[in-house]
Formats: sequence, C-alpha cells, structure tokens
Amino acid sequence: MPSRRRLTRMDILRREIEAIQIYRWEESERLGRDIGRNAAAQQWIRKNAKAFREYWEKRLKEQEEDS
Repeated sequence: MPSRRRLTRMDILRREIEAIQIYRWEESERLGRDIGRNAAAQQWIRKNAKAFREYWEKRLKEQEEDS
C-alpha cells in the first residue's frame, strides 16, 4: 500500500484559504453580490475558524503520534 504524504501546517493553511474562498462564493451567491475577500475572511474566521483549526490540529497531532 502506498504511503500517504505527510500533512503539514502549510497544507492546513491552504485548506483554510480554500474554505474561505468557498465561503465567499456561497455567501456572495446567496446575497446576490460579491461580499469581498476581507468580509468573507472576517465572517468565516468568526463562524468557522475555531472548529476548523481544532479538527486539523487533531489530525496533525494524530499523524505525529503515528510516526
């Protein structure tokens, strides 16, 4: 079985940026106007960042323990 590439903090940052971009698109579609990058980031951070980071930090810690 091929080994999976190790998860890095940079991978988590990329996923967070992607999640913010998706949030911006969804909210802009819902409101019928572009909410902008800064507003999307601020809203996403307020609504989602804590759970997102806890989830990925747990995955990263599990990976380190398995090493």
